[in-house]
Amino acid sequence: MKAIYSQPFMQTERRIEEETQKTIETVGYIRLYKDRIETPSNVFVIGDVFDVTSRSLSAGYCFLYLHTIIGVRTFVIKSSPDRFILHYRSLK
Repeated sequence: MKAIYSQPFMQTERRIEEETQKTIETVGYIRLYKDRIETPSNVFVIGDVFDVTSRSLSAGYCFLYLHTIIGVRTFVIKSSPDRFILHYRSLK
């Protein structure tokens, strides 16, 4: 089944190599389907997601919050999550 919408988010990993701290930034995806939301580490049935919200940060970043039955999951987003949230709310 094809995702209705895929929202990119930033994953940050810090490593120490040769006594120097390095920050590695990669892109992950939150995928919205008719019956579920998939993240790299979890799959949430739509009924287990109470809401999806966002909060703006500085420099074009924002937090995307998945309010789920097992708690709130937070993701750092570089692009606007408005379309993801709109698609999610149309399923509810």
